[in-house]
Amino acid sequence: MIRLVVALCVLVALPFGATAAPRGIEGTWTASLKDHPPERLQFSMEIDGDGNMGMGFVRSDFSGLETVDLRSEKPVPVRFEMRREAGAVSFDGTFRRGRGTGEFVFVPDPDYPRKLEQLGVEPGGNEDMLGLTLFDVSTAFIRSMKEIGYDVSLEKYTSFRIFKVDPAYVREMSAVGFSRLSADKLVETKVHNVSPEYVRKMRASGKDLTLDELVQSRIFEVTPEFAADMAKIGYPDLDHETLVQFRIHGVSGDFVEDLRQLGYSRVPADQLVAMRIHGVTPEFIRRVEKAGYHQVPVEKLVQMRIFDIDPEMVQALDEKR
Repeated sequence: MIRLVVALCVLVALPFGATAAPRGIEGTWTASLKDHPPERLQFSMEIDGDGNMGMGFVRSDFSGLETVDLRSEKPVPVRFEMRREAGAVSFDGTFRRGRGTGEFVFVPDPDYPRKLEQLGVEPGGNEDMLGLTLFDVSTAFIRSMKEIGYDVSLEKYTSFRIFKVDPAYVREMSAVGFSRLSADKLVETKVHNVSPEYVRKMRASGKDLTLDELVQSRIFEVTPEFAADMAKIGYPDLDHETLVQFRIHGVSGDFVEDLRQLGYSRVPADQLVAMRIHGVTPEFIRRVEKAGYHQVPVEKLVQMRIFDIDPEMVQALDEKR
């Protein structure tokens, strides 16, 4: 069964478990109007007793839904429809001040499974058909992806549509050196916004990274600006992995400056990471100094944290000698 996982910019969904009635699927819906971008609707749909999913649509995805109804100051009854190749979803309910609620009925197209089989794609059940309808997984789209080499499962074609992976995007990624990507990798680049524009920006800054490294850069916000900031405070030419470690563990310009104020200048990059991992903070160093121990080597400070050595306790023991 296809899992519907991302909403609007990032669809959030729960998998459905029960078997749908042969004549269709029924459930409830809520929606809210978003003005950025204009007339975009954030929908939440729940199949009776069996899970829910959220997604975004533009008003033009529906027939019979007018702007005046969406923005009415008083509750307005509405009846609108989404009709796609895989089936049709009919909505009934009310809208007021950009918020709506009601019930829906999904009726799958009886010919669509046969069309999928003709394309060599195994059809799913009615719940899959609902997803195919909502995300407009048409046979024309499937055929276009097959023609450029993506003979994949129905679930992956749905993921392509959710994340807006199409032949044009595949060609754009190929143009920046990432050709013949797997279906999963294509989706991954979309999830983390590793776009062709982003690839070009990183290369222009001197970073010619692998695709996995570009994804890491997006996840951990390892930007050219961050690398430049690190260079300004004495850490030029750090490799990608070290920059990632800095981001993961919170090695920042402020942290480095605080250490310098305490007399710890030019601390090696790997020691900065170790200090953050083990909690050797400026506050801890001040406690060590207050206990009478100045300019303790970084390695010793890290060991104190690893073995949970309290500087005040060490001071008390020394005083007893």
